[in-house]
Amino acid sequence: MEEKKQTYLNVLSKNPNDTRALFKLAMTLTHDSNGQQSIILPSGESMKKEQLLLKVIDLDRNYAQAYSKLGVILSYQNRSSIILPTGQSMTQQQLYLKAIECNPIYAKSHYNLATTLSYGESITLNNGQSMTVLQLYLKSIELDPTHSDSYNNLANKLISGETITLPNGQMMSKQQLYFKSIECDPNNTNTYKNLASFMAVGETVILNNGQTMTKQQIYLKTIELKPNDPIPYYLLANQLGRDETITLLNGKSMNNIQLYLKSISLDPSFYYPYNNLAITIGRNETITIPSGESLTKKQLYLKAIQLDPTKYYSYYNLTLDMTSKETITLHNGVTMTKQQLLLEALTFETTQISIYKDIGLTLLNNKQTITLPNGELMSRRQLLRRARNY
Repeated sequence: MEEKKQTYLNVLSKNPNDTRALFKLAMTLTHDSNGQQSIILPSGESMKKEQLLLKVIDLDRNYAQAYSKLGVILSYQNRSSIILPTGQSMTQQQLYLKAIECNPIYAKSHYNLATTLSYGESITLNNGQSMTVLQLYLKSIELDPTHSDSYNNLANKLISGETITLPNGQMMSKQQLYFKSIECDPNNTNTYKNLASFMAVGETVILNNGQTMTKQQIYLKTIELKPNDPIPYYLLANQLGRDETITLLNGKSMNNIQLYLKSISLDPSFYYPYNNLAITIGRNETITIPSGESLTKKQLYLKAIQLDPTKYYSYYNLTLDMTSKETITLHNGVTMTKQQLLLEALTFETTQISIYKDIGLTLLNNKQTITLPNGELMSRRQLLRRARNY
């Protein structure tokens, strides 16, 4: 990468306005949610990745890839818009639309635009054509039949049993699209994760290269390809029983607790391994997490709630080890009873019958009522009936 940077810098030392060299130099710089790399140009000026792309657009208003890449930066950094050299403000979607206008056969702009839409949503291109999210992914595939992410994302939009016809006339199911995505890029870890999540326990699949894989083997492959991704360790841990171990492709043997801890070590802010680690250990057990903290079962649930107060699992799971009169204090200092925790869980999940049942059981008799988070007033009998009828 350093050699490439120097090559482009050499070109720019001779022609500071070489748009191709400026764009290619920008592509050697990284960006993430926290910021962007910068580089010193031969002129002595320091420029970030987006500044290089803006300079490209200033020199060539029709440079499609520069608009598209700026849109990607906005997505990563969760920014609403960016000011172009013309003074015009553009959103992520508008940048992708402009890229398509400048180059209608650039596959990635269609793909990027599709990622901004939800299922069933459509958008009008700058030429007046209306396209749905599925049509945009299909257009991306038409323009680049080897674009792995387009097959993967298209599969994510389909429900089980649904099929879709590709631009070449071939009909594919959700699973077949995942297979095609892996065929196009055997290192696409997102597709492996999605394929495994779609598989039933004990199911095996045959990839397009003839390789047979189980759900566990797919997660192992994902870890091999991207060992610093916390998600596959967590997903693999979910497949194991308490006393079960599995050997990673690097030869290391791990049980589910070790896998959850590995996931936490890679991302200490990842909610799910804390919750599932708490489920795994006993009521009176403690466990030392990678930060060095020793946490009980309840403290793990509290940690999960601290990391994401909008997920119902840990609120509900906490109540399973509480008496009706017991209280517990969250990290934000709020003290809650068992009933209050159940109501908080119901705030974020209204379809779990066990929550209605357990709220009902906190009431002393069938005549006693309680107001649910949605404002509905229900008695013990009504709550238990709803749990039975759901």
